[in-house]
Amino acid sequence: MRNLGKFLKEKRNKIGLSLREASKRTGVSHTHIRDIEGERSVPSFDMVMKLLDAYGANMGDLLSETGHLPDYLKTENSGKTRHVPIISWVQAGHWCEATEPSGDYEEYVATDSNGAFALRVRGDSMEPEFHEGDIIIVNSALKQEHNDYIVVSNEEGEATFKQLKKYGKTRVLHPLNPKYDDIELNRATEFRVIGVIIEKKKRYR
Repeated sequence: MRNLGKFLKEKRNKIGLSLREASKRTGVSHTHIRDIEGERSVPSFDMVMKLLDAYGANMGDLLSETGHLPDYLKTENSGKTRHVPIISWVQAGHWCEATEPSGDYEEYVATDSNGAFALRVRGDSMEPEFHEGDIIIVNSALKQEHNDYIVVSNEEGEATFKQLKKYGKTRVLHPLNPKYDDIELNRATEFRVIGVIIEKKKRYR
């Protein structure tokens, strides 16, 4: 069974990145990356996610290829299963951080994350990562960061979700499906961030 450091080093070498190139992509110093790979330093969860993203890998790869999730990468809520409501996209568009599930929803989904509500994906704008019918779980309290998948409310009060890209002062809503165009967020576009997607439950049939 490979450890985390060896797994990350193999992923970096597989795409031909030097330590310094990996540092430029992630903002993590090359010496720190070297120490993580050598198991001389314990990375934070956010740092591991940055490295995985830079290497074209994800947490699923880590779990399947190492066979375990290290204790220091587990979230505070891990193991505490709860149920959050699956709401409509219109309901999500009017959601605010102060909103609490009222118990009037028809569907709920189990999760051990700290999500506030769930949505059922529709359309193909976020393929190939998200497919119609997948369930996404949203945290409405997290601050959105570059490359996060976020749910936003448009000027009609209906929600959509895209990947947030930040280029200097410019912010863009990026659909993963190349047949759709990016949406630049500026004063002329009325979008309100509802929350950050923290979990996906894939539909198989």
